[in-house]
Amino acid sequence: MWQLIDFYLAAMKQSILVQFQYRAANYAYMIGMIAEPVIYLVVWSTVATVQGGSVSGYNVGSFAAYYIVWTLVRNMNIVFTPYGWEQRIRSGELSGLLLRPLHPLHYDIAFFAGWKVVVIVFWLPIAAMLIWLFRPTLNPRWLEIAVFALAIGGRSSSA
Repeated sequence: MWQLIDFYLAAMKQSILVQFQYRAANYAYMIGMIAEPVIYLVVWSTVATVQGGSVSGYNVGSFAAYYIVWTLVRNMNIVFTPYGWEQRIRSGELSGLLLRPLHPLHYDIAFFAGWKVVVIVFWLPIAAMLIWLFRPTLNPRWLEIAVFALAIGGRSSSA
């Protein structure tokens, strides 16, 4: 059990270091993932403003909160196997990976868990800018924040 935890910690650290080496690529990816929610945010905020401040009970601050949180959820839930399982099978790489002491899925999960740490770090300044620009209205309780963190962390690391 402890050896598996040690493996995950070491593999996540390696993934974090690799991802920080490719900062520009990660930020370009992040911008692509955030562009769609921000466009929706601008459109629905404009519609709400034109409609007198709200659309079906949602005001501009509610739309801002929803779409800013969605940018995090979206980035946390996107996972892909670096080369794809199909490619690993076709190239014969999977048979070699199966000779390792741990199933290849453990390596993928640890990679994604480390990558998501980098995603959160890169998302924070973007979220701060969006909060400053759009002034969301979101008042979660601590329990709701904890449940959200567990849900999104558990979902994204279960690649």
